[in-house]
Amino acid sequence: MSKDTSALVKSEDTMLSHVTETTLEHVISIMPQLIHWLIQSGIGYNEFSTALKTLFYNEAIKELDEIKQKKTDSAISLLAGLNRRDIRAFSQTYGEYVLIDQFNLQLPISVPARVVGIWIDQKLPLKIPLHGDTNSFEGLVKQISSEKHPKSILLELKRLGIVQEENESIVLQKSSFTPNPQADESKQLFTQNISDHLSAGISNLTKNKNFLEQAIFADELSQESVDKLNQLSTDLWNMMSKAIVSAAIDYCKNDEALPDANKRFRLGIYQYDE
Repeated sequence: MSKDTSALVKSEDTMLSHVTETTLEHVISIMPQLIHWLIQSGIGYNEFSTALKTLFYNEAIKELDEIKQKKTDSAISLLAGLNRRDIRAFSQTYGEYVLIDQFNLQLPISVPARVVGIWIDQKLPLKIPLHGDTNSFEGLVKQISSEKHPKSILLELKRLGIVQEENESIVLQKSSFTPNPQADESKQLFTQNISDHLSAGISNLTKNKNFLEQAIFADELSQESVDKLNQLSTDLWNMMSKAIVSAAIDYCKNDEALPDANKRFRLGIYQYDE
């Protein structure tokens, strides 16, 4: 373990078990890409950490159900690392010890998003002046926060493609609020694939399962060799996926009337080079 990483999980008066320590170390190592995706999408620590509280709460409840232990504020607090007032708040909002639907969370809204929200709520034109006390971009920011500089908010909204700057005016981009079904579907498929990949690997590590979860790694390659490996991977995947899909269709037809036909199957493949 590197010195910097160990500082995250150790202190002079705290010593974690080896399993706990190494698990935290490895989970941290896979987070940067997810954090990069969040920041690229305009989601900061405040919004993410609030959502995480709910996820830890849900998983603590599931764990208590699995080990058949009575659910109490104290037990959930111990497993999830949440304080009791958070647990009480969840119980009052969603029902006592009820799993919370992660797609209906009451999440905090970032300052840039709130600025755009009041812009739309006040029915201002799509193009407003940058400076001024009323009906201006600076005026909107001041209504939301006295701590955030309008220039910083402007740069963030420009980075996200939500506004454009034209001379001394700011233009709200309507296209940034138009759903993109293709992009939304791609995100959903990606997250489903990653979720099942993680479930397979973690089940192998913690529940002695034997799910297929393998990868091939090679380095010290030229770009030409990487291109050839990419093409070989694509060709083999096309052949294999056709065979798997054909077999799956047959099995689905045979099993659809069976009372225990309640299982699902996913086989995935990925490729990455740099």
